[in-house]
Amino acid sequence: MGYLTAFLQAEFARQLPHGWSCRSEVQVLPKELVNVLGYSSRVDILLEREQDSKKLWIEFEISRADPVANHAKFATSHLFKPQHSNDAFISMVSSHVTRGRRNLAANSISLMREVGMNAFQTVLLPQFSPREIKRINHLPQELILVESLDIKAEIFRAISVSEFVLDLQDRRLHFAGDFLEVFLNLRQWNYEILHDPTAQDKWGQRTITYFVFDPYSRKFAPSKFCAYSGIWKHRKTTSSLQTSGSSNSVMTVDFYTILDGAYSNFDGRRARIHLTNCLGMTAINLLQAPHFEKIFEEWLNIFGNSIRVHPAGPIFLLPPTWFK
Repeated sequence: MGYLTAFLQAEFARQLPHGWSCRSEVQVLPKELVNVLGYSSRVDILLEREQDSKKLWIEFEISRADPVANHAKFATSHLFKPQHSNDAFISMVSSHVTRGRRNLAANSISLMREVGMNAFQTVLLPQFSPREIKRINHLPQELILVESLDIKAEIFRAISVSEFVLDLQDRRLHFAGDFLEVFLNLRQWNYEILHDPTAQDKWGQRTITYFVFDPYSRKFAPSKFCAYSGIWKHRKTTSSLQTSGSSNSVMTVDFYTILDGAYSNFDGRRARIHLTNCLGMTAINLLQAPHFEKIFEEWLNIFGNSIRVHPAGPIFLLPPTWFK
């Protein structure tokens, strides 16, 4: 049993931004239902904004234990006590949770959205490796304080991923909260540009500086395309995405071209800052990482008709080294 969750609960309450309140260990379901069901849906942190009573139900997933259990508890609670439209479930997952488990949890978020919930997953303390998270988690709270964790950044991230960037008629645009969302967007761009002539025509050829790199597929995609997700307001089944195997919230070339140039909030600089400052991705150029030159050239040989690299040269955004 670690101490980091209790520390985060105390520090979230102490360092809240103005206009928010905080409670810990709040029960989602009435006691009567808990007695009937035999399990408790108790949240680590409940943040509430005074202005509009928006509630963020936040779970900290710190250890290697399976985080999907908490997603399931909240999703099934929705069956008995539907989530308020102004509420959101947020899972904050540390690097100590293995890639497969964190991705399974991220896909569970998509299922929660399918049943009408506002649900998000994002990173927790992304600057720390799994070994460092384990070490900090087993420190007494007074020694965790010495680690100088940037709690305000954690609070900002939770709020940021739950707030929409654009509220459109059919869906809301959000920043991608987790690396799986980022890399599914990357996968979608590569698939559409390679296989869909309509998408190729809509995209045209664009000058790009910042590219997200996926270390598993060894592919790239424009960072702005990767940084946003379009979440449908109502449950929607779309056959057009099934061939690429992506979720309904994934960015598409069609959605991107509708937004680009029409909405100032859909901004490349904001996208890059979100990926680096919020999610902890690292920006490097070819001088810093010359071994990327061959990988990038091979990829660009395939997509050169759609990508014009900025004269200053490409800059690559990489996930933290622990993402493996």
